[in-house]
Amino acid sequence: LACVSSLALVAAGCGGDDSEAGSVDEWAEEFCTTVTTWTDELERIGEDFGNGSSLSLDAIREAGEEADTATEEFAESLRDLGAPDTESGNAVEEELEELADTVEAERDELREAIDEAEGLGGVGQALGAIGTSIGEMGTALEQTVQTLDEADASGELETALENAESCDELTS
Repeated sequence: LACVSSLALVAAGCGGDDSEAGSVDEWAEEFCTTVTTWTDELERIGEDFGNGSSLSLDAIREAGEEADTATEEFAESLRDLGAPDTESGNAVEEELEELADTVEAERDELREAIDEAEGLGGVGQALGAIGTSIGEMGTALEQTVQTLDEADASGELETALENAESCDELTS
């Protein structure tokens, strides 16, 4: 759950005042909405395991399926964003594609760990694999945000992210 919660914080630089509509502003709104939707869903799934008595292989498999679906939708949404209308737009689009590839690879690792889990020992192993995969996804998201910041030489994207209302939840 701590790993999932940290995902919401890694989009540093998001948050701020209302902005005028424009394509880079719309892109920033969509980006933060995509990240927020995914992290909120992962947090919800993680909260289901806050009570140790709810841990069972069936519950983990069900949660894994939900996380799988949320992550698949997240990766698709990242790809659908395309390039923002900035000087660094193509570099941003490439970074988002890499992030989508990474979260899909970690999703596959998570799937495999859950599919192979058996018995009480399997519950512990699956939970460990889930924590590792979610941690890797969070690290990948954090690195992507850092790279986007570095690629944004003119500051257009940073300004749009700071002004995007949908980014407020990520930093609050």
